Amino acid sequence: MSIQLSYLEEEVKKIYCKLNIETPEDIDLERIAAAFRIWLHYEQRESCMFQINGDYSVVLDARASPQEQWQDFVHELGHVIKHCGNQFNMNRMFRQLQEYQANSFMYHFCVPTFMLEKISLPRMKSEVIKLIGDTFNVTYQFAAKRLDMYTRKQFSFLMYKQLFKTIH
Repeated sequence: MSIQLSYLEEEVKKIYCKLNIETPEDIDLERIAAAFRIWLHYEQRESCMFQINGDYSVVLDARASPQEQWQDFVHELGHVIKHCGNQFNMNRMFRQLQEYQANSFMYHFCVPTFMLEKISLPRMKSEVIKLIGDTFNVTYQFAAKRLDMYTRKQFSFLMYKQLFKTIH
């Protein structure tokens, strides 16, 4: 079933298309970092992003799994793409809004809807979670949350379609 993509989902699709990334197998953290001119550093500390003289650097926690590093990188990429300024100088509510936006971007960029729609999903939820985790290189906990987001969207789309049918 093809559903209407949200503004964020369309934005993610455009980024991937511009990078000529069409399948989960094409997704590569280092390639994406290079495309956005982001310097990557692996250190034994919490992941973060900083900008110096217009150049972006993302520090990824060397102790984290590759899946966690990918998720952290995309969260920080969300800040690079969507935000400017120093979060430490911001009002708490504005900082929370930016974190919410970066997290939302992370879920949709790590597991893009336009790619997820092309995958034949098994019937059992546990199998779907494993498939999403393995296919998109994310943790199973992340995959479970992204699956919930995706199924809620599908359900609301079906409800809207049904409602529209009864009205017209």
